[in-house]
Amino acid sequence: MTGSAAGRRGWSDDTWTYLNDPRMPAVEHGWKLHVSARPGELAAVIGIVRPVLLRYVCHAKWASGPEVLRELNSGMRGAGSVGKAITVYPAPGTVVALAEELVAVLRGREGPTVVSDRRVDPDAPVHYRYGPFTGDYRTGRSGRLESVMVGPDGRVFDGLAAASYRCPPWAEDPFERRAAAAARPEASPGLGGGRYRVTAGIARKPQGNVYRAVDLTTGLPVVVKQARAFVAEEESGADARDRLRHERAVLSALDGLPGVPRALDSFRHRSDEYLVMSSCGDRDLRREVQERGPYDADRLAGLATRLLRLLDGIHRRGVVVRDLKPDNVALDADGRCRLVDFGISAIDGAAPDGATPGYSEPVRRPAGQPARPADDYYALGATLGFAATGLDPVIVDDDPAVNRDRTLAGLARALPGDDHRRFRELIAELTSLDPAVRTAGADRLRTGKSRAASREAEPPRVDADLLREIVEHTTGYCVAEAGRIVDPVLSARAAVPTPVDVYGGSAGLGLELIHHLHRPGVSEAVEALARWTAGRSRSLPPGFYSGRTGVDLFLAEAGIGTGGAAADGAAVGTAADGAVMRGTLVARAEDLPTRGPDGGPPEADLIEGVAGIGIGRLLLARCSPADRDRHLAVAAECARMLASGRARLSPAGADTVGRAALREGLAHGTAGVAYFLLEYGSSSGDPADLRRAEQACAELAAVTPGLLARATAPGATRRYGSWCRGLAGVGTVLVRAADRLGDPGYLSLARQAARTCAALAPRMPLVGQCCGLAGVGDFLVDVAVASGTSGTCGTTRTSGSSASEEFWDAARTVAAVILSRSGGTPARPVFPDPGLARASATWAGGSAGVLGFLRRLHDRGGPRLGLIG
Repeated sequence: MTGSAAGRRGWSDDTWTYLNDPRMPAVEHGWKLHVSARPGELAAVIGIVRPVLLRYVCHAKWASGPEVLRELNSGMRGAGSVGKAITVYPAPGTVVALAEELVAVLRGREGPTVVSDRRVDPDAPVHYRYGPFTGDYRTGRSGRLESVMVGPDGRVFDGLAAASYRCPPWAEDPFERRAAAAARPEASPGLGGGRYRVTAGIARKPQGNVYRAVDLTTGLPVVVKQARAFVAEEESGADARDRLRHERAVLSALDGLPGVPRALDSFRHRSDEYLVMSSCGDRDLRREVQERGPYDADRLAGLATRLLRLLDGIHRRGVVVRDLKPDNVALDADGRCRLVDFGISAIDGAAPDGATPGYSEPVRRPAGQPARPADDYYALGATLGFAATGLDPVIVDDDPAVNRDRTLAGLARALPGDDHRRFRELIAELTSLDPAVRTAGADRLRTGKSRAASREAEPPRVDADLLREIVEHTTGYCVAEAGRIVDPVLSARAAVPTPVDVYGGSAGLGLELIHHLHRPGVSEAVEALARWTAGRSRSLPPGFYSGRTGVDLFLAEAGIGTGGAAADGAAVGTAADGAVMRGTLVARAEDLPTRGPDGGPPEADLIEGVAGIGIGRLLLARCSPADRDRHLAVAAECARMLASGRARLSPAGADTVGRAALREGLAHGTAGVAYFLLEYGSSSGDPADLRRAEQACAELAAVTPGLLARATAPGATRRYGSWCRGLAGVGTVLVRAADRLGDPGYLSLARQAARTCAALAPRMPLVGQCCGLAGVGDFLVDVAVASGTSGTCGTTRTSGSSASEEFWDAARTVAAVILSRSGGTPARPVFPDPGLARASATWAGGSAGVLGFLRRLHDRGGPRLGLIG
């Protein structure tokens, strides 16, 4: 299909220059092409490619300049962005012809590998994959943003670019015969000419993957590290391969030093380079602490001594590590530690640029200044803090001093009392921003001498006045974020698109803002956000937290209709068509899932499955009286699907070993199903529905003591406290059961869960609702309210029972822990999203969810998202 350049429309933003063809048909997803290039050759490649594109009907975009492409190729935006200098969206049926022309004109040119794609031809930088043409986004089961592509059979597939090639089941690869010839080197049965047999992957990184392998010549286990050509290329031309060569030089300087891997071999495959090193064990400190819990005092003291001894030996060889962190502390079967990953280490003062936030970045020296041993002491202190608590350093604030102070405040809460004082003081010295203080701390660790006790900073008191200021400030922040979302210019510049769902998108933010309509600017923000949400493409699945049902709830509560659902309540269908009657109305096929994420039976869970849809419909029935019967019809069918077994929970995954199991959690497990059955039975009043609810709640109560025992055992992981898979979610259902079923035994069990969550909270790193502190705080508020109270929040106890005040106090403590994990000032905090690297206004991981908890703490109760009052 060819055509002239007439009518082509072009424009630019900060990242891309666009070339759109008005003749291009509307296509939601299909086969797309990526041309990779090096920054210095971008203009030349565009000059070659553009005339080819003008002969076809297609849309296209390319990096707006060499510096933009340099950032894309660095991997800082993720592995899926590397190499994508030019993206082409061909008209259906033209991708092969267009790709072949691009291969012909670009043959012999070089560019980074596009890891999310397959290469069309091994000798040209032209890649392809099946992906979205237009944006339609949601938050997936793992909490990660997904691009929604719906196939011809209704199956949903995530179209976002990842670190490896993926293709939806309905798409047939048009280049299948070429694919075998262009297979990646890491997909081959052996590396290094077949000498090294890969046994496992360690890491997928934009710069290259890291593998475990066996040397077939010696039979010994090895680690093979890949450096991809032209990735993270600097203006000088140095790229990931130069860093790998630098690492080999560092390892050569450290050869023979105990606790450091040996460089054994290196080789090249096409343009990529590989380094083979001796294996230092199959576990690292991060995994050890996450799965087995923090180190006790004796293990911690031993770890500190061994790590400092290793650093001393490395420093004597003229090397500064510059990347000491839990991930790079390898542990063997006997628990002995070794240091790995010397890619940015300094040898005789010279090193590539780079640092890890929270560990080496706070003391990274400006270009031209040599690294010093004291730089490693900061990372040593941060690493020991992680070993003791499971908490990474706070990194959300722009000021390193604020981040350090909050990190130390969190350490004091996780390790309270005089017994841990000496260790807290050691961490404070090692993480000082003054290198002389860090050096003195390392000297004291070597000699065992203690320093004079110092006065530790007092945490802020979370009283009614402070809560009011925080709520007002955070509401203002959420209003501003709503304005950014609906602004077409600002939203187009966003690195990550905003989905419309409850979990991580506009609907969750809007549902919280609705509780603040009395504050300035909120009403206008909610209306604008609702209209923006309603205007997005609606190919979402029917889930509550991740799909249409939750979006419809937001739109209904905002007063502009029910979005994707029929607003007139006159859905038509027959039982033969699979619809289920309730009176004269039916549950339509699109209201419910027909299969699960794996293609099996529909998912039963709360986040995206039948239980969540049912809860959402019960909530919609309350706020949309005109459509009440239609929503109740869908809820009734949800109950029947669960009762008959047509909807099932996905099996617990391997990631649940040693943690609170998914099958017992609220988000993806039996607690979420029990919650819906409980609310539906209470709503319908049918004795059979109530019996199913009673049985589900009794089964949940029966497994709770086991969860409590595991959560309070030595080495218990912090995930036992979470809303999504731990006791905060389980306890929330128990509180509802006590009320709905009139059984105080459930509340007694919920109180036990609340005390356990309060004990775990100081070691929980995330501040949001899902897996974070806000979810725990909301549960504590639920228990406090259920235990009976009155009055307003403050430092003086009111007429409520002592049991209630116990949990109000615990909730205030959780609020203080949240402040210790945040940036800004106590009254104007900056709440980090997961990863502690940025702020957002999402419900699950950002400020909207935290705001919901703090609002309820200040008001001594109030509505909670997803709960039926």
